[in-house]
Amino acid sequence: MDTYLSAARDLVVEGMRESQVALSPGLEFHLALTLASYMHRPLAPDRLTVRLMDAGQRRARPSESRRIGDECLISCAFFAARLVRRGGTIVHYAGVGQTAYANAGMPEIASGFPDMLDVLQASRPTIRERPLPNRDGDGAPTLILSPRLKH
Repeated sequence: MDTYLSAARDLVVEGMRESQVALSPGLEFHLALTLASYMHRPLAPDRLTVRLMDAGQRRARPSESRRIGDECLISCAFFAARLVRRGGTIVHYAGVGQTAYANAGMPEIASGFPDMLDVLQASRPTIRERPLPNRDGDGAPTLILSPRLKH
């Protein structure tokens, strides 16, 4: 995980420099940690709104809402075309992400969502789309972020 976290932190620092957005240390750490976790774990940016509504109705654990917020953040930054193709707008999905973080008891992360999104959009990770079975087992594409490792 250290290699991924280091690569993610580099992306966050590059994104802050390029976007000229200075994140608080808490937002910077959250963003780097989130990026690092999706560098080695598939991301399925489908049904985010439905998943958040379902989590709210079931009174799901805060960790489930946080995961939805993380997936909204990454999806809005790097897979906007996919989100829009499926219906909705980036503004809608950003609102879903902010709501998910608020439901998870993370108000600083919720209010910092727009700034973190700007930073991610300004960073330049390598992104691949690979067909892997998703949670529903239907074989829909799953998205994976790859770190830019320094040699």
